[in-house]
Amino acid sequence: MVAAIDFGTTFSSWGYSLKYDYDKEPTKVFVKKWNNGKGISSKASTTALIRPDGETLHAFGYDAEDEYASLAQNNEHKDWYYFRRFKMALFKDRVSKERVIFAMMLALINVTNVK
Repeated sequence: MVAAIDFGTTFSSWGYSLKYDYDKEPTKVFVKKWNNGKGISSKASTTALIRPDGETLHAFGYDAEDEYASLAQNNEHKDWYYFRRFKMALFKDRVSKERVIFAMMLALINVTNVK
């Protein structure tokens, strides 16, 4: 299997190709389809919502935006970690609290649980 993740500034995506499929048709790639509320897209917003434990990815993309909006509407968002368009924050010279939390989140999330 070959997998690729594209973390874009505004949108992100991922896809993979299995050896069996590649041997039969090299251009056959499975790409995640996201529901953006207006239709289906191969890209999602670069947004992550982390549970209050600081370790567990709760939602990514449009789902993260919707979940956080719901939490905020019910005033239940204060202990959650919400990262939107975070790619460029990784390239800043100074180390910020958000950058450290994001780096820790990436190190701690069990990727097998990400849908």
